Amino acid sequence: MFEKVDLKNTATSARAAATLIVTRDGVDGLEVLLLRRNPSLKVMAGAWVFPGGKVDAGDAGGDALSQANSAAIRELHEETGLEVGPEPILHFSRWLTPEVVKHRFDTYFFLAPQSGNASVVVDGSEIVEYRWVKPDVAIAEQGAGALKVPPPTLVSLTDIAEYHSLAELVQAVRRRQPPYFFPRIVEHGDDHVFLYPGDSGYDAADVNQSETCHRTTMHQGVFSYQRDFSWPDRQ
Repeated sequence: MFEKVDLKNTATSARAAATLIVTRDGVDGLEVLLLRRNPSLKVMAGAWVFPGGKVDAGDAGGDALSQANSAAIRELHEETGLEVGPEPILHFSRWLTPEVVKHRFDTYFFLAPQSGNASVVVDGSEIVEYRWVKPDVAIAEQGAGALKVPPPTLVSLTDIAEYHSLAELVQAVRRRQPPYFFPRIVEHGDDHVFLYPGDSGYDAADVNQSETCHRTTMHQGVFSYQRDFSWPDRQ
């Protein structure tokens, strides 16, 4: 069902990037850190995202994954002032921008458990606001059109919302095979459907093949995500 997609060739024109999902146990349950991009930016203006950015040549590491790991930690500090630790960050997922998009990124997502109440300080330039929020609250706000998030953020929030505590989430991420997302975008009436590996219609880019769904649908500017299967464990 979850066939492996060859990302090696399709990622050649994509810029390496990294994203860090900072999570903590809050008073009312698991929380994540979201940052609001400056509304004046040309890309994802005003969107709420996780800390992250492009991988630089100076980011340490012997391969793409370890360099992205270093970049994620660096970007977190630059955008929020936070330091990662003492637990290591975990490979959470990988997103490759569709080939039809002009500016493409090959982005490794990582999970960073956060303890304590370290202060977040945004730069006020690229990032203008921050908030700690429960994933289900952010998902509901997005569904009501009150919170602007891109599909990778929504999908990650939905994934995290399945867990009730940081310990439970970390255990699951360590056990599973980090999922990959190479969307195929299909127009369906007035909607846009993002098909992901594992969806019955993925190979044919056919939204009508819906025996098993793994997709995000954009309807009137609002996204909804559906996944009909569990992530496989590591081999």
